[in-house]
Amino acid sequence: MDTAQYALMAQVESRHWWFRARLAIVRSVLARYVPPGRGLDCSCGTGMTLQSLPRWVQFGADLHPLALRASAGRGLKRLFQADLRRLPVPDASLDVVTCLDTLEHIEEDTAALAEVFRVLRPGGFALFTVPAHPFLFSAHDRALHHVRRYRKAGLRDRVTGAGFAIRRLSYINCALFAPVALVRLLRPDRGETRSDTETVPFGPLNAVLYASFALERLPLRLINLPWGVSLLCLARKPGP
Repeated sequence: MDTAQYALMAQVESRHWWFRARLAIVRSVLARYVPPGRGLDCSCGTGMTLQSLPRWVQFGADLHPLALRASAGRGLKRLFQADLRRLPVPDASLDVVTCLDTLEHIEEDTAALAEVFRVLRPGGFALFTVPAHPFLFSAHDRALHHVRRYRKAGLRDRVTGAGFAIRRLSYINCALFAPVALVRLLRPDRGETRSDTETVPFGPLNAVLYASFALERLPLRLINLPWGVSLLCLARKPGP
């Protein structure tokens, strides 16, 4: 991402409905399926995920120095600069890898998935989130330097092709799918770049949007959601 986007994320993510709700869902899925262990947050950004999930991830890696500085500003110390396709991590040395809204930035996403598979021990877990539906590609995706948005079948094929067994694969941000799709389809795409993160909604709206997204963690305990703006995939490296 651009330097400006990292600076913006550092300013707003702790109160922005989307970042907070995604974290609530990720925490719920990890708590239900993944034992605590030695873990890495890949593309840790400005550190909110790493700071919030110490039972599962204690190390953070990011390609951008500004992201690592922002993470260090939260008091986090186990940080290193790395490309997800070439992690300076020994084979089979981790129990958990989180990779939240990262794969869409990488042209060679299959190489990144293979690298996550390499560093996990047999039986280890990887949790991915990505933006869904290519038809939703917009100014927001260009502002964040997204290479793609994913189809569900395409993400499944990539993850299993890397050797993983999929434990859960579900859409998330389900309640807002219809309004987001309507805006994307009706707004003319003139090729501009504009991040949706640039504006934090005012208090009550921020709270409503957070609740509509975060409460999805309850049905996700039982079912995979049939549609949504993003995809969540929990995968396991085969083994004991």
